[in-house]
Amino acid sequence: ISLSGGVPKRENCIQNLAMMLGPDFMTDLVVAETIDHARLNLKLAYNWQFEVDPEDPEQANKIFAVKDFVGDACKTIASRVRGAAAAQTFEDFHRYSSDIIKA
Repeated sequence: ISLSGGVPKRENCIQNLAMMLGPDFMTDLVVAETIDHARLNLKLAYNWQFEVDPEDPEQANKIFAVKDFVGDACKTIASRVRGAAAAQTFEDFHRYSSDIIKA
């Protein structure tokens, strides 16, 4: 298995023979820009865990259908955070960043 690693995430950093189901976490560095053009460097941490029915091997195989779940998850979340930040002023994003990112 080849997964993204490091901060910020880079592809093929982690070469692994086994994949744990979690719980675990990953961190990433995201550069975002607010509506008033303030550039922000955000360090984000995500908790994750695969929930798999041990009696359903087909469901367990679906985990391996995604080549790099770490990279895909970080790219998706980073895109959403950048979009949310782009709709806010710096003051509003600074004041309500936790609520905005969680939404």
